[in-house]
Amino acid sequence: MNDIRILEDKSASAFVHQECLPYLRQSQNIDGGWGFLAGKDSRVEPTAWATLALSEYCQGNEIQDALSKAIGFFQNLQLADGSWAASPSQLRGSWVTSLACWALLASGTETENLTAGLRWLQEDRPGDSGRWWRMLRRLATNRNISRQSDSYYGWSWTPGTASWVEPTSYALLVLRSLPEAALSTEMQSRIRIAKQMLYDRMCPGGGWNCGNPMVYGVAGEPQVTPTAFALLALLESSSRSEIEESLNWLEKNSVTVASPTSNALTNIVLHVFGRQIATPAHALSHNRVQDDISWSIPEAGWVALSLSSKQHWLNLKCSSVRL
Repeated sequence: MNDIRILEDKSASAFVHQECLPYLRQSQNIDGGWGFLAGKDSRVEPTAWATLALSEYCQGNEIQDALSKAIGFFQNLQLADGSWAASPSQLRGSWVTSLACWALLASGTETENLTAGLRWLQEDRPGDSGRWWRMLRRLATNRNISRQSDSYYGWSWTPGTASWVEPTSYALLVLRSLPEAALSTEMQSRIRIAKQMLYDRMCPGGGWNCGNPMVYGVAGEPQVTPTAFALLALLESSSRSEIEESLNWLEKNSVTVASPTSNALTNIVLHVFGRQIATPAHALSHNRVQDDISWSIPEAGWVALSLSSKQHWLNLKCSSVRL
């Protein structure tokens, strides 16, 4: 068994350093960012995932140079209020602020840019956090259509709109890097409410979708990506039965998933929760070569992160920010 593990580790390392990291470096745009596909216009989201992946393996001058350019990209695109917009053409910050902060933190950039971004996250409120919104929902919503608590809220895709699972998970993941002593009482309370929102939005039997666990009395269908990030955001509550149910769903579903994204995210979650890895490194590399997959940039980043034995990106600590 140890020999198999050693061979697997070597296979993973070779695949990352010969395929994943060169692909990311070569796909970086002149402005320091990445598009969703190689050669496309730079966006914050793919740039964040590429930066997280490169930071996980930050060895060699080429990677350091790519990271320095990526940091410049984030600094140049940050808005005056500390947030980042999903697209350079947009003038209003959004959920990608969590990813930008996460990437800056992973690259070792604890600067005023990171502080401003985290403070924007603290101030950002979804529409469903307000009393007026909740009162209108109680009056207008047929409980037979959707069942979820009005008491909980997290973060939204776009400021002023409803909370959803993935943006809430991203915000919780980056805020986890701050020690509790650095968080205001209000922020600690908000984090607890957001975690409760995730539990409330879990599909019956485990797993998450975008945020609708039950519609017209029919159980929502879980999806890999929101399930993976919700589980990672709730990692510190691994003993809860909801976590066990969701891990069981992800593990069971892993035998049928085929995409690099689903395989990579499933591997990440099963690894950090101490479960059997679903798709070993040699299978990921074989699929890449055999199918001549045209990776998206986030996909390449997730595959690289899934093959890291250290998982530093999920255990980042920030000592210079207080909220």
